[in-house]
Amino acid sequence: MEMKKLDFAETLKDSIAIGVKNAPSVVVAVALWLVTIWIPYINIGTTIAISLLPVELAKGSVINPLGIFDSKYRRYMGEYLITAGLMVIPIYIAFVFMIVPGIVLSLSWALSFYFLLGKGKKPMQAIKASNDATYGSKWTMFLVTLVFGIMVGIVFGILYAICLAINVGFITFLVMFVLIVLAASVRMAIDASFWKQLKDNVE
Repeated sequence: MEMKKLDFAETLKDSIAIGVKNAPSVVVAVALWLVTIWIPYINIGTTIAISLLPVELAKGSVINPLGIFDSKYRRYMGEYLITAGLMVIPIYIAFVFMIVPGIVLSLSWALSFYFLLGKGKKPMQAIKASNDATYGSKWTMFLVTLVFGIMVGIVFGILYAICLAINVGFITFLVMFVLIVLAASVRMAIDASFWKQLKDNVE
């Protein structure tokens, strides 16, 4: 099977299309997650749902924001936490070695949770599948993420400066809250594009 490599232009186009189509739903879903994150047990399910939202976004349909409360996500709690545990320590150790290895490993395993739910793989299988699927595409993933980060930084800086000039606390809070939620929404759309393009590299 020929390995598909991530395309920079296609990723940006996909991210915009997915983000625009699902913006209201994703914003509501993220907002619901933020306001319920303090509720024990419910919060683990909604956190898993939010982290796996790109899998649903990649299907092309408009998501239901209330879907983050679906009990199926709490059912994956054990597998999710095991996968997270298997990833965190090696990535931390890799970051100790001059940061770059940690970035590479983080990108290699970026799709692990999606393979866990999207293709029903076990934790170790999901991590390996992500590593195989992202082979040859990590540089593009890094560039897309970097461009997105720079754009968010610029917008954040401009809006924050405007808010400081206005000097109204409530407006500053509201603008920053909306910006954070929108940034999270676009970030999910980017991850959805990564998954959509690379998921078929592994059976």
